[in-house]
Amino acid sequence: MTILRRTRAESGTVWRARRAAGESTVLPDGCMDLIWTGREVLIAGPDTVPYRHRSRGPETMVGLRLPPGTVPVVLGVPADVLRDRRVTLDDIWTPGRARRWGDLLAAADDPAAVLRELASIRTWEAPAWLGAAAAALGAGHRIDECADRLSMTPRTLHRQSSRYFGYGPKTLQRILRMRAALDDLTAGVDPADVAAWHGYADQPHLHREVVALTGRTPASFHPPSNDR
Repeated sequence: MTILRRTRAESGTVWRARRAAGESTVLPDGCMDLIWTGREVLIAGPDTVPYRHRSRGPETMVGLRLPPGTVPVVLGVPADVLRDRRVTLDDIWTPGRARRWGDLLAAADDPAAVLRELASIRTWEAPAWLGAAAAALGAGHRIDECADRLSMTPRTLHRQSSRYFGYGPKTLQRILRMRAALDDLTAGVDPADVAAWHGYADQPHLHREVVALTGRTPASFHPPSNDR
């Protein structure tokens, strides 16, 4: 898969990609995407493992990657129903409502603008704690600390996390920490330093977590050495 461009905004990250025929891999990141394939609106649920996308021929897609917890508010569907899945908007909304958005996207000069408009819908009221929960978990705070900060019990936090993020707070925390670690690994930081910086017990712990969540070793994300 070739990523043509990413554009960050408060409403999410717009991406445009061109895929050749064959298989491409999407790694877990705690987010969910609204995707225009040129034929339909696809919803990419929250992943816990690498998602293997197979295309029969060349594809060009436009997507909007939304922060953790946002898509359920837009669509009015619990995130755990979408976990590790790809579904169409027709699977979630009535045919007429889904068709309207498909028609708008098909006619648009800038599909990303239509996806942003779609993402502005609030089928559910967004909980005030949503961003704070993701931030606290991403910062590595213990689950009981996060629950206390949000005036919740750990059990309530787990239930609400599954509803909005697609999995429990511990899984979201693991994924967010892994993604932060990958940023440093791909920047060339030594894996031992990455493990220490991101709160892993040691380098083998980092190795196990990266393999479990991506199917690849930390070394495979490290840029090749320029040494000859």
